[in-house]
Amino acid sequence: MTWNGGGSSPIPADLRSFVFAMESKSIPFPPATFDIVINNQVMEHVEDLDAALSEIHRVLKPGGTLLSLFPDKSVWHEGHCGVPFLHWFSNRSTWRIYYALLWRSIGVGYFTEGKSRLEWSKQFCAWLDQWTVYRGYDEIAVAYAKYFSAMEHLEEQWLESRVGSVARPIPTRLKRFFVRKMAGMVFTCTKKRWSG
Repeated sequence: MTWNGGGSSPIPADLRSFVFAMESKSIPFPPATFDIVINNQVMEHVEDLDAALSEIHRVLKPGGTLLSLFPDKSVWHEGHCGVPFLHWFSNRSTWRIYYALLWRSIGVGYFTEGKSRLEWSKQFCAWLDQWTVYRGYDEIAVAYAKYFSAMEHLEEQWLESRVGSVARPIPTRLKRFFVRKMAGMVFTCTKKRWSG
């Protein structure tokens, strides 16, 4: 497990022997260290996806598995603030601020304490501009294919693990669609022995 340093450690003292700073875009482990790497709600915050995937490929053992959970651009629910489709607007869009304000005015939005509706809308749109990179599915698939086998989607298993037997009778395609639009993708792939 790594964190991107920069200042005092946000890691609780009892976990510091298990959590390592990621310096110079390098995962601080030797090649072929891990059987599995998991990234959960990370890749939509990664500016250089190729560099991240290259590093994950490097630290995975031959035939190792990568489990990824994150939203692509087609997701309907923007999970960081709760406003549907907010990430579909272009960066620094004035219209996006007013769109966020409309939703905030009817009570939609996370982390709203102590902020006016307009202040919250401006701040969250600026936060999205600075900290998120939503990519289209095809762009993601091409980036992953450079280092890993074809993606095996597991959205239906993820949904069943979250809600239990209630989801079992729902058709697989519908479960996958629901998860992809409301939460994001869930998939595994295997390290290619050669990449380039």
